[in-house]
Parts: sequence; C-alpha cells; structure tokens
Amino acid sequence: MDVPVLLIEFEGVIADTTVARHAALVESLAVEGIIVDAPLFALATGHSTEEAVRRIRRGAGAPDDETAVELGRLRAERAFGARVGKGLPLARDAQLALEGLASHCRLSLVTRASRREVTFILDLAGLEGLFRPVITVEDVTPSKPAPDPWLAALARVGQLFPGQQLRALAVEDTVVGLRAARAAGIASVGVGPLPAHEAVEGDAWVESLSHLTFERVRDLTGLSAGGRR
Repeated sequence: MDVPVLLIEFEGVIADTTVARHAALVESLAVEGIIVDAPLFALATGHSTEEAVRRIRRGAGAPDDETAVELGRLRAERAFGARVGKGLPLARDAQLALEGLASHCRLSLVTRASRREVTFILDLAGLEGLFRPVITVEDVTPSKPAPDPWLAALARVGQLFPGQQLRALAVEDTVVGLRAARAAGIASVGVGPLPAHEAVEGDAWVESLSHLTFERVRDLTGLSAGGRR
C-alpha cells in the first residue's frame, strides 16, 4: 500500500525560530568580538548551530579553531534555550495544519535543531505524539545539506511501518534543506519567505504549512487519488 510520508523541518516550518536563533548567535559570537550582521547571519541560515557558528566565524575572518566553534555552539544553544523558555511562536496555523495532515500521512521530523530544543517546544505545544521518527542534528552525521538525515528518516519510517510503499515529501524552509532533499532523491516543497531563486530548488512552494493540503501532497508524491494509509 502506498503511503505519503512528510519529512518536515522543525525550524521555520513548524516553529518560528529565526529571531531567537539570530539573537543567540549574536550573543554567542560577541564574546569573540564578532558582530553578526545580516550578511553573516545569511551564511548560517539552514545550518545546524555548530555549522552556523563555523560559517559565521569564517565569514568574519576568524581563524579556523574547532575548540572556538564548540564553545560558540554551547553559548549559542544556552542563549537560544533561555529565549525559547520564555515562549516561542509556532508558524501560522501550523498546529491545525499538522493535525489535518496527520489524518492522511505519516509525519516525521528531520531537523537541524537539537533533540532537547525540539522536545521542549513540541511538548509545550502538545505536538509531541505526531511525529515518528524525530531525527535531530545529533542523530545523523553529516547534517544537511548532506542527504543523510533524510535517508535515515526514511529508513526508520520503513522499520516502524513495514510492508508499506513510502512516498516521501520533504518540507523545508531553506535552500540548504531543499538541496539536501534533492541529493536524497526526495521530492520537496519550500515553505515561507524563500527568495524566488531559492524556492525553485524545490518541486513546489507554499506560503505556509496551512497551504500544504493533502491534495497537494498527493500530487507531489505521485500518489493516486485512492492512496491512503
């Protein structure tokens, strides 16, 4: 039986983390005298916190130093945790959209965020039971833009639901994730304010998760009209 599987990025698709991530990186890199302006933050977009710190340091001309990268990551994760602990908005209509899609599709998270961050926010929103599996940055190396996280998620879904023909669709908010999905041979849809030259890297684009209807999922995965779990 053919079953649609949505492999969803947590950041930017489900939770609006951009402001908190930027502030956390600003605070973390200020220790080294690095000002994280818009061009430097753009270098980090779509990457894990560790890779974001690494790319910003390089963009600012700092010497390669993996110890400094690790310390920067720890500072940034602490700063992010302090901010989301005060509350973090979900993307517009995300909860309602996810609950609707869950009645037709398997849902999995494939995210650049850490497990602690994801677990905390999902628990807070009451969404912790919707996703099987949850693949976080700690689970797979290398991370996006490598295809490995997507492939690991598909393998795990296959183990959880044996005997089903999976039709996967990656749901991403950045060009980094869209390229990773393509490298994994998975259809993808971009979500949110992606520039046009980046949105075309996916197979489709929607304004928000609420615009990703099951009919759209069915079309993008090549699922027949009668194909449901």
